[in-house]
Amino acid sequence: MMNNIQIKCIGTLQEPWHKQAIHMYTQRYQPFGKLEILELPEGHKGSAKPNLTKTLQTEADSLLKNIDQDTYLIAMDESGKQLTSTDFADLLNSRNSKFEIRNTNICFVIGGSWGLDKSIIDRANLILSLGKMTLPHSLARIILLEQLYRAQMINSGRKYHK
Repeated sequence: MMNNIQIKCIGTLQEPWHKQAIHMYTQRYQPFGKLEILELPEGHKGSAKPNLTKTLQTEADSLLKNIDQDTYLIAMDESGKQLTSTDFADLLNSRNSKFEIRNTNICFVIGGSWGLDKSIIDRANLILSLGKMTLPHSLARIILLEQLYRAQMINSGRKYHK
């Protein structure tokens, strides 16, 4: 069973090589199912003196908008659980009950430069970390896409994963 994957992220990609990498992994993922990436505006745009609490809440409202209650929400946060690529593949493998995903709709959320509001962490079914190092949000998005592609290659038994 294929998953419908949505990635919601705060901010837009600025560097051409970031856009190229996103395009490449999006194209590679296409045979495996639906993948949608939504870039949402930063919560402090236009504000001369941004307020952290208000910015995080504005971004959270934007990220959580139109996410059904039955969608499996994965918040990308440095405090989250770290998985191997194989465990991540198991997470996406809807036949695997280890992570108890009962729906084929999965939404990943990546916050802005100030992270994620507590309301997203509270709503998330899983908080996932790409590692203990701090990454630029654009690079985290690329790494997530590469891991999504790798997971599908693992689950389909195709050559890529080493």
